[in-house]
Amino acid sequence: MYNTHQVKRKMKCVRDCKLVQEMVAKEKCCLADPNYLTLVQKGRITPLMRRIALDWIFELVDSTEASPGGAAVYTAACCIFDRYLSVQTVSLEDLQDTALSALLCASRILEPDSPLGISALENYYRINKLRKIEDQFLNTVKISQDNLILPTDYYLPFTRILSDSFPEDVICDVIYHSHNLLPVFYSEYESVLHPPSVIAAACMLESVNRLLGYEVCLELLTDIVSQTNLHPCYFVKATKDLRRWISKLAS
Repeated sequence: MYNTHQVKRKMKCVRDCKLVQEMVAKEKCCLADPNYLTLVQKGRITPLMRRIALDWIFELVDSTEASPGGAAVYTAACCIFDRYLSVQTVSLEDLQDTALSALLCASRILEPDSPLGISALENYYRINKLRKIEDQFLNTVKISQDNLILPTDYYLPFTRILSDSFPEDVICDVIYHSHNLLPVFYSEYESVLHPPSVIAAACMLESVNRLLGYEVCLELLTDIVSQTNLHPCYFVKATKDLRRWISKLAS
């Protein structure tokens, strides 16, 4: 027989699984074309150019006194940037402005009252041109909060299984380290091969492996697989990619 706590926890797990599976189904319609640099940009923009543009807006987010949602704003900007470049050719001269406009668009969608969206960009950059590109985002890719699924959306349901075994401060550490791994992931062009759910899982699995050990990491992987109904190979490959990129940065 279940006690009251067990029944409530089981009901919460069911709700989490349903929420996660709804997001996984929705994110399939929100992905960038993994071949857009070749098919759309025709090689005019390289993976290195993309990385420089996205690393630059990350530095802007990191150096601004942004709200705790800064990681979500940055990842949303990366998603918007990639989705736009999947359908619209952009010149090298406009690449930086396009990245900034993606950041502005993400900030307005997720945190319309944040200092990042209102002061940091508007005080320093050509706001009229940025807003024109932002309008192109909204008209071309139909960007909205309803069709913007991010890795950060998965963090809380993915950590639910850990809450029975570890205190809240440990869970917060896992999420914090997972946030810090997102720029490593998104700076690589290969990241467009992985949907947000898989990116979130990879960052969390790597964080848990570092902080709590391999056995807990395997337990978390099993739970994530049951929540998403995705094959474990997706998460294992993404985690291997993440570790490879971390090693490259350290070398």
